Amino acid sequence: MDRYETNAPAEAGASGAAVMEQAKEQMQDVAHRAQDVAVDARVKVRDQIDQRSTQVGDQVASSAVALRAGADELLKQGNQSAADAAHRAAEQAERLGAYLREADANRILADVEDVARRNPWAVVVGGIVAGAAAARFLKASSSRRYAETTRVGPTYGAGT
Repeated sequence: MDRYETNAPAEAGASGAAVMEQAKEQMQDVAHRAQDVAVDARVKVRDQIDQRSTQVGDQVASSAVALRAGADELLKQGNQSAADAAHRAAEQAERLGAYLREADANRILADVEDVARRNPWAVVVGGIVAGAAAARFLKASSSRRYAETTRVGPTYGAGT
């Protein structure tokens, strides 16, 4: 027997093991990079939630000021029950605005999860309402776009 014939399977096995080890290392590298991307995405989402919640909190707080002014005007006009309702709404808006400004993304997400766990049907109903509102919006904007294209767009077959 030739010495190359006897060593060939052993060399092929060693070569195969080296290829397997290299593939394993590459898979681990890809997994680490994917994990890093996921962590970066999570950080960006949390930062966005922090920024947006602060902005919304400021807007809600300014709405509370407007509600209070409206409540005071209603009180001057002698409409006590409407003024009381507006004052209560302003207080709630102030509380919500303060919460949104002060809470970080982790707290907001934890609170949303808690509400969803305690009231699953409210989440379902909220999803249905949001879906219906989105469908109405899309239908209205689609009808508007269609009407605009038929008025402005070329008339095909008009000269034939």
